[in-house]
Amino acid sequence: MCIFNFSNHEIFVAFFNYEEVSKMNRIGRDNVTYFFDPNNSPVARARKGDRVEFSTRDCFNDELKTSRDLATQMDMSHMNPCTGPLYIEGTEPGSVVAIKVESIKLREWGVMTLVPHEGVLDEFCLSPETRIVDIKKNSIEFSQDIRLDLRPHIGTIGTTPLMRYPTGRTGNHGGNMDIRFVCPGSTVYFPVFKEGALLLMGDVHANMGDGEICIGIETGADVTICVDEIYRGVYLSAPMIETAESWITYADAPNGKDGVKEVCRRMVEFLCRRTNITNEDATLLISTAGDVGIAQWAEAGYNYTFYLSLPKNTFTDNRLRSFA
Repeated sequence: MCIFNFSNHEIFVAFFNYEEVSKMNRIGRDNVTYFFDPNNSPVARARKGDRVEFSTRDCFNDELKTSRDLATQMDMSHMNPCTGPLYIEGTEPGSVVAIKVESIKLREWGVMTLVPHEGVLDEFCLSPETRIVDIKKNSIEFSQDIRLDLRPHIGTIGTTPLMRYPTGRTGNHGGNMDIRFVCPGSTVYFPVFKEGALLLMGDVHANMGDGEICIGIETGADVTICVDEIYRGVYLSAPMIETAESWITYADAPNGKDGVKEVCRRMVEFLCRRTNITNEDATLLISTAGDVGIAQWAEAGYNYTFYLSLPKNTFTDNRLRSFA
């Protein structure tokens, strides 16, 4: 059977029955897990070029709905649910899969919390608090006279490593990176550790500042991604992000010194592989044109996350216009 979908001025054609197409291309928010686990069974499959919609819960498992609901009352084993996993055909250990974020449709409300003695300013957070905010078409109603811009992005996304990782943790597979550049229009490149990649995602934010001092605006969403490309014979130690203007390396570390060093090392590695410049030139280049940022500093007892962004147009011969 041939199915045509004219939404967003695009045509999708598939020669399957309707039930198979629906199952392959939409993963409901009832399909969640709290671990990147190589023993997880995939709930859907996709190939290169397929578009898949993930319906996600918020990081509080959709349990905090009013100001009376407190994070301190939650079952902490239900934190940071991720939808999936998605099995991506053609991926194998040592390959790289490129996932393009096409759209993020947010829920109509978001939740923010303060948890005693957590976050960067933990000494000032003495009592629990929950704030529910309205998410409008173009803004977020923080309060009656304060509005915030919408800046939706995926907080947790990654392929599955060979050992079991909680979805709230970070690593070379990705995970709870909390990088605001994982947003519509960006492509994220993931190393593959297990056949099928087993992609998970969740923890969507309507907005969040660099550093995530204590919390983002947590919300549920429908996220549409495209399996953009699968690369073989290309080494990648940890996820990279491509925006229209920049390449961004990512790292997690227990302190700022190690985190900054690692995102710089990974960018130098990428530049030397992609452009054939020397280590010395790459080091000078990232020092003058690269911007280092803290993506997330709020997770109690976990690694912090860092990024380094380098403009593509640094190379006038377009050598940085593609990943490989």
